[in-house]
Amino acid sequence: MRGHVAGRIFWLKVVVSTGLIAGFLLSPKLWLSSRMYPLTPVSRFLQPIPRPYDYVILVALLLLLAGIAVAARPAKALAAFVVLAAAYALYDQSRWQPWFYQYSFMLAALCLFYANPKDAGRRDSALDTCRFIVAAVYFWSGVHKANSTFVHEAFPWLVEPFAALVPEIAKGWLRSLGFAAPIAEAAIGIGLITTRFRNGAVIAAVAMHAFILASIGPLTHNWDNVIWPWNVAMAGLVVLLFWQQAGDLAGRGFWRGKPVFQKLVVLLFGVAPVFSFLNLWDGYPSFELYSGNNNAATIYMADSVADRLPDEIQEWITVNDSDVDELNLFEWSFSELNVPPYGEIRVFQNIGKQVCAAAGNPREMALVVQAKSTWLRRRRLIGFDCKSLSRVPP
Repeated sequence: MRGHVAGRIFWLKVVVSTGLIAGFLLSPKLWLSSRMYPLTPVSRFLQPIPRPYDYVILVALLLLLAGIAVAARPAKALAAFVVLAAAYALYDQSRWQPWFYQYSFMLAALCLFYANPKDAGRRDSALDTCRFIVAAVYFWSGVHKANSTFVHEAFPWLVEPFAALVPEIAKGWLRSLGFAAPIAEAAIGIGLITTRFRNGAVIAAVAMHAFILASIGPLTHNWDNVIWPWNVAMAGLVVLLFWQQAGDLAGRGFWRGKPVFQKLVVLLFGVAPVFSFLNLWDGYPSFELYSGNNNAATIYMADSVADRLPDEIQEWITVNDSDVDELNLFEWSFSELNVPPYGEIRVFQNIGKQVCAAAGNPREMALVVQAKSTWLRRRRLIGFDCKSLSRVPP
């Protein structure tokens, strides 16, 4: 039994570390300072790490992950990676992608176990912490999708590749499943922490990831390849952590008497996402990615202003139906970094401020944010001109 659990933990670290490696390799510019898409550090005192040192850090992170994947006792490599990755992420909030956030905390949990692998209590705590993280990802991801934009726009787009495979009479029924999808995903998260419904939840989770990969994969929408390995990893993680596992996670005293790190995970993954519905906690650490209810931003400008920007930025500028030049931050981030932008208004303001400065802070430029709906406010537009952006704290 002990050898079985040890093997489970070994493969757990393999899946998480290789998932992170794939994420890094598919979004290399996200982890570099030498790029055009602006960095948004958490403090103005954190200046961009110049080339080639940014490349050195990225290579170091990849080598540490490779070592974690193959080593039998990677305690030092785990600690080094968690510290370096957390520190490096402070230099750019765009790096706080949901998959990076999830993987990093799971590796931190495994680090505490590998520091003393003979301690059965640490082993159980590490596994339970990882189980809680994975279950919380499903639950909050489902809850965030319970909105009209996901049901009427995002989900029909997801099932579009399969619509041609069903009879005409069934197409409307297929699209109507958008109402059930958020409930099903949240139910997977709940089912995983129970005993009675656990195996069924595992099967449903694997099926869901197979559906997502079939929808956004290279043969269909060919969309956002950085989350392809995340979906593969999640399917593997849910099997490793939950399949044929006895015991009710919710009834094991998960909070009382457990290590401080485990309590922190409960707060960050179980409680904090509630505050995202009040705009008091960021959306990505609450797993609202692709919920259909996200902040979006576009920079509008006169054609004469666009000509003043560097050629590398002009490459991402398009002309809309009103003959106004626009720089869509979602498309810019995706095109250059291969990830969606970190959709918080403060990050959009920082990007708008830097683009304004590059153009000489003209009057004919403005940042327009389409703010997501919350429990207290409906979706709305917020505008910032270059003058107001120049007063945004660095």
